[in-house]
Amino acid sequence: MYCKECGYQNEPDAKFCNNCGNPMSSGLGSNQYQAPPPSPAVQSTMSSPPPMQNNSGHGKLASLPPQLQGWNWGAFFLTWIWGIGNNTWIAFLTWIPLVNFVMIFVLGAKGNEWAWQNKYWQGIEHFKRVQKLWAIWGFVLFLIGILFAVIIIVVAAAAVNSNYRY
Repeated sequence: MYCKECGYQNEPDAKFCNNCGNPMSSGLGSNQYQAPPPSPAVQSTMSSPPPMQNNSGHGKLASLPPQLQGWNWGAFFLTWIWGIGNNTWIAFLTWIPLVNFVMIFVLGAKGNEWAWQNKYWQGIEHFKRVQKLWAIWGFVLFLIGILFAVIIIVVAAAAVNSNYRY
């Protein structure tokens, strides 16, 4: 049976179109119109690409959706903490001196891909939402660290210039 909306050929007993999801008419008492199948050239230009299958958490077999390619600020700022939360154990390389400086940039560049491959996500929007939270918390903790360092420097400078004698 052909769908009245898109012309896709479905199983005779299908309740909904497998291509567009519109309900199929039951044929009981209704004027059933079966459109001829569209030509292959028309079908290929009118049909949308199939939806991206969620393959997150499948390791190297999981391909990163194009919408997720880019820099991961959460991985950059929080390194090994982010690695624990996203099952990306390579982030522990940031504990090795000299490797750590390079590794933070590698995590920033490859973080989205590794997080998608190493952990199951409900979908692209869920992934984006969680990674955005990692980025926000990473930036907040980075700013707190800078503020703490400035306070220490100011207190140390004040102590050096103090005239207080013990």
